[in-house]
Amino acid sequence: MKDTLCVRGARAGGFANVDMDLPLGRIICFTGRSSSGRRAMALDILYAESRRRYMQALSPTERESVSGTARADVDEISGLPPAIYLGAPRRGRTVGDYLQLDGILAQIMLEEGQMHCLECGGDCRSYAADEVEREVARVHPDTRCLVLAPLALRNEGMWQQLVQAGFTRVAIDGQIQRLEGDGPALPSDESEIHVVVDRLVPDSNASVRFLEAVRVSRSISSGQTVVWVDGTNEMMHLNQQPTCGECGRQYEPLASADFGAGQPLAGQVTLHGRTMDELLDAPLGSLRDCLDAASQSQGHAKVETALAEACGLGLGHLPLSRRLESLAAGEWQRLQLAACLSSGLTGILYILEGLGSQLSGEILDAVASGLRRLVAGGNTALLLDHTPELVAVADEVWAFAEGQVQVGEATEVERDETDGKRVAEQVKLALNIRGNGVVGPLAIELPHGKLTCVCGPSGSGKTRLLKEVLLPLLKGRPVEYVAAGMPRNSRVVTVEAPSGKAAVLEGLGLFERVADLYAASPAATARGWGRDTFLLDRPGGRCPSCEGRGQCYFDLEFLEDIALVCAACEGRRYRDETCEVTLRGASIADVLGMTLERACTHFARHDPIRPRIEAAVGCGLGYLLLGQEVQGLERGEWLRLRLALESTRAAQRTWMLIDDPASGDHPEDVRSMVAALRRLVDRGATVVVADQHPTVQVAADWVVDLTR
Repeated sequence: MKDTLCVRGARAGGFANVDMDLPLGRIICFTGRSSSGRRAMALDILYAESRRRYMQALSPTERESVSGTARADVDEISGLPPAIYLGAPRRGRTVGDYLQLDGILAQIMLEEGQMHCLECGGDCRSYAADEVEREVARVHPDTRCLVLAPLALRNEGMWQQLVQAGFTRVAIDGQIQRLEGDGPALPSDESEIHVVVDRLVPDSNASVRFLEAVRVSRSISSGQTVVWVDGTNEMMHLNQQPTCGECGRQYEPLASADFGAGQPLAGQVTLHGRTMDELLDAPLGSLRDCLDAASQSQGHAKVETALAEACGLGLGHLPLSRRLESLAAGEWQRLQLAACLSSGLTGILYILEGLGSQLSGEILDAVASGLRRLVAGGNTALLLDHTPELVAVADEVWAFAEGQVQVGEATEVERDETDGKRVAEQVKLALNIRGNGVVGPLAIELPHGKLTCVCGPSGSGKTRLLKEVLLPLLKGRPVEYVAAGMPRNSRVVTVEAPSGKAAVLEGLGLFERVADLYAASPAATARGWGRDTFLLDRPGGRCPSCEGRGQCYFDLEFLEDIALVCAACEGRRYRDETCEVTLRGASIADVLGMTLERACTHFARHDPIRPRIEAAVGCGLGYLLLGQEVQGLERGEWLRLRLALESTRAAQRTWMLIDDPASGDHPEDVRSMVAALRRLVDRGATVVVADQHPTVQVAADWVVDLTR
């Protein structure tokens, strides 16, 4: 493998034929503001091209189940290793499922766990044929024993059948009787009948005769072997199936699938005194201690490696049964890093986005150490991050700005140096939350009409407080806590990831208003066109070939999907006759091609539209195109777009809840976001954010520290 990743002529994300030489086997950091091109270089070029090459390596049959990826807009990429992006949506159900430990732990339980009887609680065990003699010799050395076979089939000719098979004695209810003449009287259905296979002394070194007796007994009784010790009443049940050593009850052999969470038979088996459910619910640190005493099989080594990496990254408090959607952002990021470190893969380009956004102190040092180990294992780590500690640990830093990129040494990212935090001078009205529940003990208050920052280390419960306590409370749903000072008729706003093909203009809630302007023009009125003609989500004025998307997408099934500019509308999205309707010289298609900054001038006379666009420009988004799909925006851009929209809607009854608003953004973008939050509060809204970023904490009126 080459030691350099060479990119030539990159044009995605606003680039103009950018060249880069990235060292492999190192920690690389991309810095820059939103839409500077750093994310486009990492995802739209490096990651997308790696996926495309992987897909081309598959056979045509295998490609059927893999979605295609278009070729990256770049002249040449050489030395590109397989890439894994750790910012994708959460896959898997639980921590154990994601770390792939559930199945391994189930196999360990199956091989080394102790099964217990459901009736008497005795120990259950199964024995291979060659293990029976050693077990009998261990318990009763140098003692003559009878090898018996339980007989379940009963009929009038059974004694003759046994004699013909070479057997001369049977045990009926513990009494040995010879099979002579017509044999003993036919026993009742309640009687226990055993065929005496052989009588011999067990040898710890094993003997062919004893092994043959065991095999014969199992052929007669479907895998059962009973050993009766001479001179005692002890019957040893040493069956092929799991059997209770106390009462002799037999069970079907268990499989790994029987050890899943909630399986009825999972509680039968224990490992070091714990059932499977108890192991899955135990914190990773406690589970690691429990497994330390076990044998170091290959499965144990895999579990130990994964648990050691997770605990080293500060995740020892998580149980394997914890669902991924309930993890904090910082916990999820570190869990992904732990999975990478324990996978054993080499030669991989790992792309990590916003890894340090919610971390600090020792945990951040542990993450930096984990990145070094990842690279020492023969991999490359590409960070999209502005956390000073992670920028400092990078071997090479690339700064992106306005479509240009420049390499330099690791530099300290600017942070606010303000020591004091803004605190409300007097809290006249606040939402008080008391009690003990999903976040643990709480005794906090959230002032109305203020910016409150909920802080605390990753995993302290910031996300859960917002999503599982505050959000249900404000929507009138019951929670485990007691609340006082609840707002009346509150309007609750949360910010979720964008979905669908909506444009920025629609994300600002302005598409219909702009369509109304064009529908009210003389040209549209004369033709009888209404609002629907100028909207993209309805047929009428949009291009029928591409359905208003500007591009036609083709699924080639065995090749990568391709997207071509629509030949009918040439990417304008509308019919030619629709574009003949203009407002101040611009058609509706021209409006979608405008930047927000240019649109401020175009709609300067239209008060319902201009203030909202100006608010977006004030959030540092003046470069966005009105027709750009919001799904392609960076998280910070989408958040600021929503804040701009809410700044024109906010009132005193509005409560806005935002989790991790800084999210690893550039300091300038964070300051723009904070300014937008302050504008919301100035309009009377109550804003509650969960974040560790110092700039956010300094700007807050009220700080709730969950570690106190």
